[in-house]
Amino acid sequence: MKSFKFFGPLLILVLIISFIPACKASETEVSEEAVTEEKVAKTVQETTEEPTVEETVAEEPEEVIQGEPELVWSINFDNELASIAVSPQGETATVGEYLTTYTVHLYDGSIIDVNTYEHTVEDIDFSPDGSVIGAGLTVYGAFLTNVIDSADSVKLHDGYNTRLAFSPGGEHIATGNRDGIVWIWRTDNGELITSLETSEAEWIQAIDFHPSGKLLAVTHFDCTVNIWDKEEEEIVNTIQLDSGEGSCGLSANTFRFSPDGTVMAGTIKEDGAQIIRLWTVEGFQQLKDLSIPKRVRDLAFSADSKLLAVGSRLATTVWDVQAGELLYTFDQKFDELASNSPIALSFTIDGGYVAEARKDGTLELWRLPGAKPIDKPVIDIKEPPPIPGDMLFDTGSSELKADADPVLEEFASDLYAGLPEARITFIGHTDSRGDAESNLKLSLDRATAVKDWFERWVQDNGADGWELFVEGRGDSQLKVPDVDVEENFLEEAGKLNRRVEIEIETAY
Repeated sequence: MKSFKFFGPLLILVLIISFIPACKASETEVSEEAVTEEKVAKTVQETTEEPTVEETVAEEPEEVIQGEPELVWSINFDNELASIAVSPQGETATVGEYLTTYTVHLYDGSIIDVNTYEHTVEDIDFSPDGSVIGAGLTVYGAFLTNVIDSADSVKLHDGYNTRLAFSPGGEHIATGNRDGIVWIWRTDNGELITSLETSEAEWIQAIDFHPSGKLLAVTHFDCTVNIWDKEEEEIVNTIQLDSGEGSCGLSANTFRFSPDGTVMAGTIKEDGAQIIRLWTVEGFQQLKDLSIPKRVRDLAFSADSKLLAVGSRLATTVWDVQAGELLYTFDQKFDELASNSPIALSFTIDGGYVAEARKDGTLELWRLPGAKPIDKPVIDIKEPPPIPGDMLFDTGSSELKADADPVLEEFASDLYAGLPEARITFIGHTDSRGDAESNLKLSLDRATAVKDWFERWVQDNGADGWELFVEGRGDSQLKVPDVDVEENFLEEAGKLNRRVEIEIETAY
């Protein structure tokens, strides 16, 4: 299995959840093993210095910026999407689908990495520093991949429908699946630390760490949320959610802690209506109820805990947590079967954008009113990203397209302005289709075509400080795997492999 790598931008053209009743008192009883509210409050106070919600709500609410969310970009994948995570650096988003994950630049939606797995990637999470990514599969368990040193993925365990979450410090990752057991692992080496198990283990649908790292919320298939004290290895509270349709099977992420550690949000059914209820973590006091369209799919707090995004079967909405008011509804249209409804969403780190994966394979980025533009990726001219071959050549051809001139012209001008003297080597690469001999020849011919263009540019512009060379490497150095485990060719991955790389030496 290939490790994640985060490559530079593709396009030169762009430079790219007292314990109150959750439903009714008759529906839920507190476990005799649960500790008192006083103990829970003490646990929270000991593990976080964040202000209580009572203090927070006493503050003057911020002025809401007027306007409507704007769709920045939308791209489509071949299969249904199942999961999404935005990198802690806020530059990329990774989505999981059948057998594959794709990583895209938030700036423009361009695909920059592809990773293949043995089944659908149902859950994704980044470690807080972004160095490790966890993937939970529908079949075949959980995997860890270090995205910095490109080491091979570490398989934690097997099993069906695996969910996972990193601890706030990133030293541990919690996983769980249909076995109903929560396993805590070391992130650095995949070593099992401990297991958290109830007498009646129930299929786990979601895991969420409290920001203190001591509390762990585990949502089960029967809509029960067990809140564990991770250090004491005991359940300190049990909350009963209700998806409104008998189970939480299709609504996995229906309980979340806020990033500041003061609020819990959970989806319940009351008086026939589905709502999202907000409670305090300390004392479990009810704060607000949010009226939500049927069938919540996913919840996400913004990093500052001020906003709550809700992806449901009928709408994507953003709420003011303090006021309990609806701020925005995305301008989306859903079919009668809701086959294109939201399935997973995530805020960017600044809270200005929401990246959303939809069931039909669509990935969208929405800008909230007042959000600052996303910066272009920084380009090091000494290590430029490859030129996508499809921008320069038709399929199977080494003849430059007519519209390749503006692409090359911009690159050459920028390069010469920064490096008027350099040794430049153009290296051609192909995807894995075709035989090795033909691919090698095609890659060399394409690299030569680019070099020839640059030679003409040098003559026309007096850029006599450059020395130009070529190499062809065929399909011997694929940037990403372009065939999945079922031997299906991945066209988007193939585009990343069909490229002309530029190596630059400034002292030779």
